[in-house]
Amino acid sequence: MRRAFPGHTAVTVEKIGVAPHADITHGYTDCPSAFSSAYTLSQRLDDYRIVLDTLSADNDEDLVLFGGSEGGLAVAALAAEYDPQATIILSSAMAMSFGEMVRATVPPEGHATIDAGFAAARADPEGDTLFAGSTHRFWADILDFRGLDHMLRATSPFLLIQGGRDPSSPLASARLTADAFAEKGLCNLTYWEFPALDHGMAAPDGASRLADIAALAASWAAAPVAGC
Repeated sequence: MRRAFPGHTAVTVEKIGVAPHADITHGYTDCPSAFSSAYTLSQRLDDYRIVLDTLSADNDEDLVLFGGSEGGLAVAALAAEYDPQATIILSSAMAMSFGEMVRATVPPEGHATIDAGFAAARADPEGDTLFAGSTHRFWADILDFRGLDHMLRATSPFLLIQGGRDPSSPLASARLTADAFAEKGLCNLTYWEFPALDHGMAAPDGASRLADIAALAASWAAAPVAGC
């Protein structure tokens, strides 16, 4: 994404507790304790706001927001607050709540376990107990979050990019997002669907297409095309 936007200053805001020297190899078992104990989507958004408020005070460059997967949920919310030049969302289930999205990616035989874990998190919203690698605090904060609700409040342009082979972000959710904009007669969403690509924009042979798609997205962001 940095290479695709040579005319912009690229700023990456890491999740809390994740520093360049962090020795993370697996992700589910060796996350820094500062991350595991403190991270929630709300906390992540607060960090982004600090950075964006500082940037807006120090310069007047055109702002492009980019987020992938869970980060897509974050930039969807921020787009409604900061009115960027453009917002690019990659591989993110916008039309489902986060809880619905997770449940949809789990085989039916695992639904009872998922439902029980979600119920426990709702009953313990500030708890440090881990479920599926994250605290009850994290789950309680994000379960009902739906990116589409925030997107519909924004007026600046969105580009939503979805792979057809994405096992983590249901294709149906992306299509429902496009349908929601169409049904409301809103023209600030452009939807790109790549049937053969997965969550990380890799093809069936394993080759990444992310650089190509980033370049296309950058061209779109320079002059966003109305969706209708």
